Amino acid sequence: MTSSGSWQVEFPGVGNAVMERLQEVGTLTRVIEKRLSGALGINATDLAAMEHLISEGPLTAKDLADRLRVSTAASTHVVDRLEKAGHVVRRPHATDRRKVLVEPVQESVTRIFGHLQPLLSGLEGLVEALGPEGRDVVENFLTGVVGFYTGTADSLPES
Repeated sequence: MTSSGSWQVEFPGVGNAVMERLQEVGTLTRVIEKRLSGALGINATDLAAMEHLISEGPLTAKDLADRLRVSTAASTHVVDRLEKAGHVVRRPHATDRRKVLVEPVQESVTRIFGHLQPLLSGLEGLVEALGPEGRDVVENFLTGVVGFYTGTADSLPES
């Protein structure tokens, strides 16, 4: 504790503009997720499930559990909540009668992209403005960031 009685923690990267911008992106990502979840009437885990279903297509509850890093029972609860809220439907697997696929409802996908369109268009414009060499540098940097995030996520205990 400092002499004024408040806690002070020295974070790595303070004073480094790139590290500070990464921190801001992380913070703003959580703000956007919270507000988007609220707009859809779901929680953050349910929103993460929707992101996987939208980007990867229909998935089984087991596949969804693997991607969310939760148990199959927990992912079944996620699917139940999303189905009750009208964001997903369950459909029989085309070739395996034992499996059920979870599929996002088009109206929910449209709603999500409606909220995110300004962000996505703005980011796309920034990427295009970089040019090929700049995009390569940013891609390599972000690939490294993803590697560190993945390693950290894998090393933390699951709840």
